[in-house]
Amino acid sequence: MRRSTPPSSGSTTPCARRVRRVALAAIAIVVAGCGGHGPAPTPEPPANVRDTIPPKVVAETLPPEKIEDVNAPEEPGLVDNAQVVRIALAAGVPRVTLSATGEWKLYDSNGESTLLHGDGGEQWIIEPERGGLRASRLDGTPTGVRPAPFIARPMIRGSFVVVNGKRYRGEIAVIPAPGGVTVINRVYMEDYLRGVVPLEIGTHRTEDERAAVEAQAVAARSYAYTHLVSENERPYDMLATVLDQVYGGADAEVPLSNRAVAGTTRIVLTYNGRIINAPYHSTCGGSTSSASEVWREGDYPYLVAVSDRIPGTADRYYCDPSPTFRWTRSYDRSTLSAALDKYLRNYAAVPSGGVGTVRSVEIESRTPSGRVRTLGIGTSRGHFTLRQNDIRFVLRSGGGEILNSTYFSVESRQDPDGALSSLVVRGNGNGHGIGMCQWGAIGRARAGADYRTILRTYYPGTIVAAVNR
Repeated sequence: MRRSTPPSSGSTTPCARRVRRVALAAIAIVVAGCGGHGPAPTPEPPANVRDTIPPKVVAETLPPEKIEDVNAPEEPGLVDNAQVVRIALAAGVPRVTLSATGEWKLYDSNGESTLLHGDGGEQWIIEPERGGLRASRLDGTPTGVRPAPFIARPMIRGSFVVVNGKRYRGEIAVIPAPGGVTVINRVYMEDYLRGVVPLEIGTHRTEDERAAVEAQAVAARSYAYTHLVSENERPYDMLATVLDQVYGGADAEVPLSNRAVAGTTRIVLTYNGRIINAPYHSTCGGSTSSASEVWREGDYPYLVAVSDRIPGTADRYYCDPSPTFRWTRSYDRSTLSAALDKYLRNYAAVPSGGVGTVRSVEIESRTPSGRVRTLGIGTSRGHFTLRQNDIRFVLRSGGGEILNSTYFSVESRQDPDGALSSLVVRGNGNGHGIGMCQWGAIGRARAGADYRTILRTYYPGTIVAAVNR
């Protein structure tokens, strides 16, 4: 689902990796809703969704009665039988600390019997023991071993379960897992999105950028619907990290994002009657790209190159306020050699003796949108070819940060012995470049576009629809 930052945000980080498949017992979905929202967190930047692998772009076809047509209401209310999602907050950790902001109960046996009744503030440590779980109060004696999973639920509206110091809506399930326990937040879809959207588009967006936040809410909701899985497959739908969409619970919420989620309730992107996984990224750098330019698979009619140029201008783009609209990264001989020695073998067949002395780095081909399709690396031990998005994960910085994008040119110098002495990479944009450009969406919102126009621009041919679940 990592990133260049909005005007008041921090640095970039990668997002959306392959979901780790953890073999855990299936658990039922039960949720208790809560109200209220928390204070704004430290500002976070927008994410580059699906940076490492192609998304599962198309969801199951929904029955006709489950999809309403394009003119979804601007402010729909919450619906009966709202969709519940299961978000893994932690997987395989030794223990978890639970408490609440008000009255709450902890159940064992998947909610069948009450283990304890708390009044808020008390902290309980849950850890695995002999195939079950046990709870220990910080200042008291542990309970006996009880059947899993444990379920923590708030008892009054406006109260939150607190997991390792962070507040969450809905309820928390704790189950044994290899390495310890897995902690799952069972929460309504719309409440989940309240904890996702500000961390993906930025917590310091302004009212004139609201349409971009609404577009982000629809894209994130579409992603979530396409990643719902059966209980029999695993006991959660998504992770709360960059492996899926970053989710911070109630502590991540901000008023503008909450309004954007509420104003687009149930609204998703569809193509030919299917909800699509709507990939997005921080900054396209001038043009988005088609799916096949980055992910080695076929194209999709709604994931094509879209120009971000502002009409009537020669060199202005909606995303050019991004701090990574243009960027430069430099490597000296030792930094480049260290990166190739560490990462190249993950993407190319490196001889047992290692990469060798680097002699050249050259762009061999480009995609239609101008991104690097293949990059050739010549060394004393052979020639290696990197393709598409793999390039970003090999040309890392000394600190391990991946390359911002594949939209770049290179300049190099050689020592008298033929070894490469330096490499300068000059590029545009941040992220894979597919789907919605988040900074472009911000620029278009500032220019007066509504969220439907933004979405239809970056995902041509899609329909903005409302799902009845």
